[in-house]
Amino acid sequence: MELKEWRRLAVQSVSLFLAVFICCICFAERLQEDTENIVHAEVKSQTDIITGEADKESGTTQAAEKPEVKSEEARKKIVVIDAGHGGIDEGTTSRNGKHLEKEYTLLVAKRLQKLLEKQGIAAYYTRTDDRFVAKKKRVKQAKQLKADLLISIHCNASSVGDTTANGMETLYSGRKTDNSSLTNKKLARIMLDELIKETNLRKRGIIKRDQLYLLGHADMPTTIIEIGYMSNTKDLNFIRKESGQQKIAQGICNGIVKALEE
Repeated sequence: MELKEWRRLAVQSVSLFLAVFICCICFAERLQEDTENIVHAEVKSQTDIITGEADKESGTTQAAEKPEVKSEEARKKIVVIDAGHGGIDEGTTSRNGKHLEKEYTLLVAKRLQKLLEKQGIAAYYTRTDDRFVAKKKRVKQAKQLKADLLISIHCNASSVGDTTANGMETLYSGRKTDNSSLTNKKLARIMLDELIKETNLRKRGIIKRDQLYLLGHADMPTTIIEIGYMSNTKDLNFIRKESGQQKIAQGICNGIVKALEE
């Protein structure tokens, strides 16, 4: 075999190796996303038994007067809004597979953006379109901005075949934050209370989830909001409607305002 032919084969071999290496990296990122998605898709009984942190209060309440940012100190604070999933990471889906979590988390985030602008709150977004953003990058952005709050929006789902689980819940980590007056648990409770006031959906509770990357690696007060179950017809219909998305966004906005005043 001539030297030129050997060189051609060597170049092809190196190119093939690099292609396989890049594919492995992408697969590893996706595998981490899928692993955490499985953790999110939980049955209520498992949640109550494993964590022992579920808030047992339920029922509906009348919408109260919407809070407003009053102090100048609160206006100086920074909030990062994370629309869960995106791009190749679709998140959970409806039972027929037609409705994707990544679509509705972004729709709510965009409505929330307008509400926060009216309040004069400095807010930044991990994504504003349908693109994949690794969890590590989302946390890094919040840290670089020295954010005071990190709010991540998600949709829930129950195990295959179970369509009864419904309602809203917020997740938090037990780690200490850089804010002595606002713990992750307190933030999760504030957000859930305000969401229920606006939406009148079922109040499932606040759930401790130390193992989730976003909750475990952010150093500012952080919560993941599960805005409803895509596996439940009633919740899905609420999430799909513009009026439902607006109420969810308003509830999150109200919770952020209250948390910033802490």
